[in-house]
Amino acid sequence: MDDAERRAVIDVWFRAYAARVQAYLLHRTDPQTAQDVLQEVFVTAFRKADQVQDPPLGWLFGTARRLLSNRYRGLRRHDELIARLMADVGEESDAGTYELKQAFAHTLATLPAGDQEVLTLAAWYDLTLLQAAEALGCSPSAYAVRLHRARKRLADALEAAGYRGASPAGRLAEALRG
Repeated sequence: MDDAERRAVIDVWFRAYAARVQAYLLHRTDPQTAQDVLQEVFVTAFRKADQVQDPPLGWLFGTARRLLSNRYRGLRRHDELIARLMADVGEESDAGTYELKQAFAHTLATLPAGDQEVLTLAAWYDLTLLQAAEALGCSPSAYAVRLHRARKRLADALEAAGYRGASPAGRLAEALRG
C-alpha cells in the first residue's frame, strides 16, 4: 500500500471512527490528553494501515487504550524521578550544593517530559551524545538540538523562579545559556 492509499484509508477511518475513539478517551482522561492520544492513534494507524483488518474499530480502541496507558506510565515515572531528586536534595549538607540541587529539581519538574528526559540523560545518567541519541531513537545532531533547547528552557525556568546572579543556581542558569 503506497502513501496515497494509506491517506485515503486513514481519512475514511478517521471520518467513521474518530468521534467514537475520542469519546472512549474522554471517559478516561482530560480533553487535551484525549486529543493528543487520538492523534497518536491515527498516526499509528497510518503506519500500520496495511496490517489492520477492516473494520478497524477494535484495533483503534485497543491502540488508544495502550497509548493512554503508556502516557500514564510515563507520568508516573516523571513523578517518581522528581521524588527521587527531592529526596537527594534533602540529603545534601553543603548549602550551595543544596540550593543548586533544589533549584534544579523544582525547575525540572516544571519542564515538559521531553525536556526532562533529554536533560536527565545527559546530566543524571551521564550518557554521551551518541548514547543519548540512540536511547531516544534520533540522530546525534537532533539530540544536540533538543538538548540545547531544553537547557535554554531550564535556564529560563531557573530565572523565572528567581534564581539569578551569584547564587549557585543563578550561575547554573548563566552556564546553561552558554
